[in-house]
Amino acid sequence: MAAGSAGDGGFKARAGALTLFYLASPMDRGTLLKLLAEATTGAQVLGDLELPDLDDPDTILAIFNDSYLLEPADPDLPAGSPVGPDTMMQPTPAGREVPYIGMVLQRWLDRCPAGPVELGPDAGPVLAPLLTGWCSMVTHALAAGPLTVAETHAAIQVLDLDAIEARVESMENAGHLEALPGPDGEPRYAVTEWLRLGIAPLAAAARMELRHPPGDTAAIAALDVEAAFLLTLPLLELPTDLSGSCSMAVELDEGVSGSPAGVTARVEGGRVVSCAPGLEESADAWAGGSAGEWLDTLIEPGAKLVRTGGDRALARRLLYELHKTLFG
Repeated sequence: MAAGSAGDGGFKARAGALTLFYLASPMDRGTLLKLLAEATTGAQVLGDLELPDLDDPDTILAIFNDSYLLEPADPDLPAGSPVGPDTMMQPTPAGREVPYIGMVLQRWLDRCPAGPVELGPDAGPVLAPLLTGWCSMVTHALAAGPLTVAETHAAIQVLDLDAIEARVESMENAGHLEALPGPDGEPRYAVTEWLRLGIAPLAAAARMELRHPPGDTAAIAALDVEAAFLLTLPLLELPTDLSGSCSMAVELDEGVSGSPAGVTARVEGGRVVSCAPGLEESADAWAGGSAGEWLDTLIEPGAKLVRTGGDRALARRLLYELHKTLFG
């Protein structure tokens, strides 16, 4: 399935997506997961879907019962006890990470090309295309370079052409993609800088899911790692005297195929001139670690958990600039 691991036959959102959707919506996770699944795997876009009645008491109670982010404050309350509007609640360990993720997401929304957008339901028209583009792997397909709709369809394979066209159109309207004239008159779609920067909130949310697995999201996949590097490395501004190649490897969770995953970047005169999936053993430098170590290091560089070797000055500068560009 395009969205990642299917678990017990059900849809699981790609890492980071469902958490961000939840932060911008007053609906419960189960409803949001269903909406995201329909928008990811079909031609319908989120804006076309019928949303539940928020005046329905059952919907409000379901939000109150989200045990992933909230738990009863009374430690003597038996586990699994029903909670209601009068129950004192407190954030769970996962819930305590929400303010930081919200800050990263708001900072990305502030950079919307059409003007700053407030976090909440009003963010839907620009946030939904980021999430469905990520879950459907349209973003992954376009991360390496501009493609036509037909080429994007061929790269993804598992989605209908109509679904790809709908994703591309919604992403272009939101400012995530721009149409470039092709040699045959067919437009080719390129990712914008704003979409590249969207990796920051996705990564922050994925870290929370990795630390506190909610059960309804897929593990970080090899293609997620490659797409994240392909999107973000070209943004870096490096010293002009910096040159060389660096392989960047991420060890994935046990049972996830394609581990270690990563890319090899080539820098010339302080500019990332190429970035290709795969880890070249002959690279001048290398950086490696688990997905959690990478996320901690890029979000909180003081952690310095990613190991480096070879030309360590090159590898460490790339790590620092990734942090600075995405989270600094």
